[in-house]
Amino acid sequence: MNLYFDLPAELRPFLKNPYGKLFPGNGPEVINQIRPLLTDAAGKKVPVISVGDVTTYNLISAGIFPKLCLVDRLTKRLPVSEIISPASHSNYCDVRVKNPAGTISDEMVLAVQKALNSSEDIRICVDGEEDLATIPVIAFSKPDSVVLYGQPDEGMVAVVVTDVKKEEMTKFFRQILDVKNAKTTATGVSKEALSAEVDTFLGKIF
Repeated sequence: MNLYFDLPAELRPFLKNPYGKLFPGNGPEVINQIRPLLTDAAGKKVPVISVGDVTTYNLISAGIFPKLCLVDRLTKRLPVSEIISPASHSNYCDVRVKNPAGTISDEMVLAVQKALNSSEDIRICVDGEEDLATIPVIAFSKPDSVVLYGQPDEGMVAVVVTDVKKEEMTKFFRQILDVKNAKTTATGVSKEALSAEVDTFLGKIF
């Protein structure tokens, strides 16, 4: 049984503001601004996670290869050009998941968690939309990781993951994963069965 969690209206205001620091501009201009965040005090590279086709393309074009990237072949809900298409990048092990627009699917969440614990570089190709993937990505990333995503028509947002940021995002994430927001494409599923499935899913990820 696949689970999908709708983002309730009362939580949507939380998404209006960037989760981290917004760097205005696009392409090389932004990459040069965020480069100092991608190494620690000792000069060692930190784990980088990118969410979005344009963000991922800009990073790879600049020679920065995220440990994990999520793409959906869309930008501002329109198809990306062939140049930016994830098919043009070949450095990753591909994982394909379904995640309808405006939801967070259990399939995507489990794929994100597994990828972040993998020794391989993973590209998650989303059938649907990856817009809300930033939430589980921040919740599950290790402290000192940097999560990058695009803010349409404004620039790139960089989130330096800390224990406090993880706790904040996990709390918000748990609110979304409430059974009242859950649904499934399976037919004839009782409320009790759906609730049990949600409990099982939560037990896997937390």
